[in-house]
Amino acid sequence: MKLELTPAQRRIELARPWVLLALYVLAALAGWWWLALPLAVVVCLAAFVQMHDAMHNSLGLAKPANERVLTLSGLLILKSGHGLQVTHLRHHGRCLTEADPEGAPATWSFGRVLWQGPWHTLMLRRESLRIAPNTRRIQLLETGLTLGLLVAFVGLYWRTGSWVGLGYWGVAFFMSATMPIWASYVPHHVSARNPVARTAAALAQAWTPITASFAFHHLHHHYPRVPTALLYRAAAELPPPPEEEPHHH
Repeated sequence: MKLELTPAQRRIELARPWVLLALYVLAALAGWWWLALPLAVVVCLAAFVQMHDAMHNSLGLAKPANERVLTLSGLLILKSGHGLQVTHLRHHGRCLTEADPEGAPATWSFGRVLWQGPWHTLMLRRESLRIAPNTRRIQLLETGLTLGLLVAFVGLYWRTGSWVGLGYWGVAFFMSATMPIWASYVPHHVSARNPVARTAAALAQAWTPITASFAFHHLHHHYPRVPTALLYRAAAELPPPPEEEPHHH
């Protein structure tokens, strides 16, 4: 059985982070920072899911469109989408081995993840260039665009006094720096049978950006081409991964 997004589902998955970004801008312009900053966090989570699906070509898009989505969604969390794709596909191929730089934080103590995680995030950019030098041009372009956003936001503040750009950049920087915690360490240390994971799985049908990629991380490794939005269906309809099958005594 092959699970694919319908055209309507695809439109929702593509629009979600950008609609949330528009809501952030409106809230920030209104000075409602109590709402704007949480919205910025959710934008980053939604962008991460969209970028992740683009990494696996699971959005059902033609290659040129998928490449653009990978770049743009990556920019929302201050990442080179193509750079992260390199290390993420390596993670799937050599999961938690010495040749898996993305998965390294999952093998560390939590304390080490806290203090070394932000540096590890920067190190992944270097590793992606080393692993896939053929994508060097697009990776460097995306890195330049990320820096360009910071310059633009500083310029916006300098000319107008507006914190709209820098406020979002600050949240995105925090989410990027802590990615080794919430995107690597936690998913690999919380069993699918954990009550928190079970609750997340139950909520995944309602809102995929926050719950599905966490709740079904084990399933995603087994079925990487299933879109995040359909992982809850994969859990119900596809054979479970070997490590999740019940043990018979």
